[in-house]
Amino acid sequence: MPSAGLSLRTRVFVEGLEVQALIGVLGHEQGKAQPLLLDVELEVTSPSSDDLSQALDYRAVAQIAQELAARQTGLVEIFAQRLAVRLMGSALVHSVRVRLRKPDALAQGTAGTEVTLSRS
Repeated sequence: MPSAGLSLRTRVFVEGLEVQALIGVLGHEQGKAQPLLLDVELEVTSPSSDDLSQALDYRAVAQIAQELAARQTGLVEIFAQRLAVRLMGSALVHSVRVRLRKPDALAQGTAGTEVTLSRS
């Protein structure tokens, strides 16, 4: 535990999370699930014990991503923003970075986006 006057924060990450998302603005993408690969990094208040209720549960990150994937979204930027906003809903979270890749967007290479959101 840190001494008085020090603030301990922890970075929690989920990497390589794949969700099948209803995403895209092009006609052939509408209503069709496509893979998205997500890397999420969160700066959180460090737990003071082994009590899971004091920590950010990794499963919550995956669950929120799955919920968002189930509803139609046009742009990957909007999907990433929505995920970041939902994750910031936890009082434990001070900042979040979402890196999203859409592997089927290009014939060669991978397209994606990255958003960062933090408390002011």
